[in-house]
Amino acid sequence: MVQRKQRRSTREVEAREKVRARRADHWAREQQLEDLATAYEVAAQEIEDVTTTTEDKIAAYAVRLRREAEEAKRGLWGQQAESVSQMLELDGVRSVADRLGEPVEAVRKLAAARPSTTHRPGRPEHGRPGATSTSPETGAGQPVTDPSRPAGVAPTEAGSMPFDGNTAAA
Repeated sequence: MVQRKQRRSTREVEAREKVRARRADHWAREQQLEDLATAYEVAAQEIEDVTTTTEDKIAAYAVRLRREAEEAKRGLWGQQAESVSQMLELDGVRSVADRLGEPVEAVRKLAAARPSTTHRPGRPEHGRPGATSTSPETGAGQPVTDPSRPAGVAPTEAGSMPFDGNTAAA
């Protein structure tokens, strides 16, 4: 015997159509949400790429700027060394260091970086042991101290300088 298919009622057919319509709406909504999520992820990856590219450009630019700054500094250090060399032709290491507000060692380094190539007769050769100077220093650049003068008192105040004609001889 052959079984017959049951006939579907109209209500059943309409219910199935409603369910299919809802499912179609649901799948369309799901597809739309998936497309939007994909667009979001693509944009996030592009943001990351832009950020990486920008960071690379910034790093390259910083390297270039540092290189340019070092070149400019080298030229300025040369100017400093030249100025120090010329000052040392006129005065001693400590006096120049005091005038510049720099440590004596820094002045010596600058002087060594650009030694004076022209020695003028009658001018002291600074930085060499036994060189003469217009300021009281030893050959090693140490200050000459006067034991008869109290610390911090200028030579004219302590009376250790020779008679200058303006004061009465004692």
